[in-house]
Amino acid sequence: MRITAIKTFIVDGGFRPWTFVKVETSDPGVVGWGDCTDWGSPGPVAATVQRYAEWVIGRDPMQAEAIWWDLSASSVRHTGGIASKAMAGIDSALWDIRGKVLNAPVWQLLGGKMRDRLRLYWSHCGSTRYSNSERLGIPKVETTDDLRALAAEVRERGFTAIKTNIFPLRDRPDAAPVRNPFSHRAGDIHPSVIRGAKAVVGAFREELGPDVGIALDVGFSFKLGAACKLAQALEPYDLMWLETETFDPQALRMVRDATRTTICTGESIFGTLGYKPYLELHAQDIIMPDLAWNGITMGKKIADMAHSYDILFAPHNCHSPLTTLVTANVCATVPNFFIQEFDTDDAPWRDDLLTHPFVVEDGHLVLPDRPGLGSDLIEEELLKHPPTSYPGAR
Repeated sequence: MRITAIKTFIVDGGFRPWTFVKVETSDPGVVGWGDCTDWGSPGPVAATVQRYAEWVIGRDPMQAEAIWWDLSASSVRHTGGIASKAMAGIDSALWDIRGKVLNAPVWQLLGGKMRDRLRLYWSHCGSTRYSNSERLGIPKVETTDDLRALAAEVRERGFTAIKTNIFPLRDRPDAAPVRNPFSHRAGDIHPSVIRGAKAVVGAFREELGPDVGIALDVGFSFKLGAACKLAQALEPYDLMWLETETFDPQALRMVRDATRTTICTGESIFGTLGYKPYLELHAQDIIMPDLAWNGITMGKKIADMAHSYDILFAPHNCHSPLTTLVTANVCATVPNFFIQEFDTDDAPWRDDLLTHPFVVEDGHLVLPDRPGLGSDLIEEELLKHPPTSYPGAR
């Protein structure tokens, strides 16, 4: 069996584009699917996949590990970023093929499952409904009462944790949002932004009670001192974690040392070499690698490496339904799994893309036992949803 073709599909994901990879083989009907979604640069990622296809076509698709390291060596002058994302899309598709050929789920090939159900948190809870309600056809959240109603929905649907962001509330004019978590102006934090964080987190905590986990994502919004101020200000709310990003692991360790708030980071870090200094410094309590950007081959290595440092593993997963399956197959096999991200508010056609939509029960994903990743994508359905413009994507 040999790889005969690699195709890419850029698909409308509601409020961000999804980028899929299809690897075809010389065995009739044997194909693999992967995901390398990049919210801001789907075109360059897809183009890089096609560049790598020139080096991969003709090879044995069962050799995912060898192909990963050959592509890694070929990318030595531009590691991480778009190169890693393109590699990850191909890698996940190769694992999908291996599972189908061996008639086994990917989680079985990774060592076997440690759990049948994966705890999920409702990601971008409130912020998606604030920014994208019209696109997704869901109720808009813009007041404290709206947050309380949403919290009631979280409980009704059985979720035991959420993640949210700092966004404006009409009834809290004294509280400001984070304007752009990826701005070059990121620096100190204004008191009104701290009030904004307290307004959102406080409303959720009051309604959800003490036992539901609440995470707050602020991305790259703040430098060292500001991140410390925010983490300290949120200590009374007992966050599941504060998600803050920096490319300086020593600075992150200083944030962690300055607060009782749990610190999570890592969605923008690539590979074991990228994570190594963060783990060695114990700069965070929890890491969240993105497996659409690190692949299954590298994602499992990162999880195992984190386990050796007693660090929890909670992968970043705000992309497509295929990434949810990629992530679930890895999470099922690692001892330091904590929780998996899941966008409950998503494109209405999400499940239409899958031959076998995954099942979410009481805030948990039921681990599929079909060969490969657990579902194929339906090419005809992908073509029904061409990408559009995404003003809020990054």
